[in-house]
Amino acid sequence: MIEWCKQFWRSAWQRGLIVLVCLALIVSRLIWPELTVDWITVVLVAIATIAILLPSFESLLPHVSQVLPYVKKLKVAGVEVELSEEIKKLSKDVDEAKESLADEKKEFSISDVFDKSQAEVLDVLKTDPRAALMVLAARIEQLVMIRLAQHGLREKGLAVPMSRAMTLGIENGVFPEEVLEPFREFWELRNRVVHGQAFDVEPTVVQSLVSLGLEVLKLVSLEEDHGTSN
Repeated sequence: MIEWCKQFWRSAWQRGLIVLVCLALIVSRLIWPELTVDWITVVLVAIATIAILLPSFESLLPHVSQVLPYVKKLKVAGVEVELSEEIKKLSKDVDEAKESLADEKKEFSISDVFDKSQAEVLDVLKTDPRAALMVLAARIEQLVMIRLAQHGLREKGLAVPMSRAMTLGIENGVFPEEVLEPFREFWELRNRVVHGQAFDVEPTVVQSLVSLGLEVLKLVSLEEDHGTSN
């Protein structure tokens, strides 16, 4: 009974205060017809009204806790839609890179490292797509650094950022120019899934990215056969 009285009193004085504010505005308009109430005043009155009517934080907390999981699910769903669109773009760019390389009428061989790396990634993919993505990224980075070192573009033990390493390799003819855009897109998506806002996406999304990442690894593995003529 006491609790009900407290709630009734709290509700009654809140409503009374709002009524008084409204009556004060009406009387002011009657006394001073030239008085204008700008939109800022209206907004402030609305904010004050909402603040008065809102329950205490303690009473809101259980409801907030119930809503948060749904908010998280909506956020993840939005990220997955965005990620799926970017994966589609990566797929398109990978196909375009392969077609462009085929049109150049150059002979390419695939590095011996590719088959071993692909088998390793596919084996991990069976149980953990996210771990497979990390292994794949590590193998791409390893191959890029090995090939730079083979061409004398990287001193032993010297760390080179991946974005710079790929650009350096393309500038010096280590990698085909067509590789750059798919590589950048894959690396950006990899960072988002492993470290960023796309960490909680569904495994099927990660599997799609791994599949395309293997195509990027294959592009990075291409070595032009300079001694072959058409």
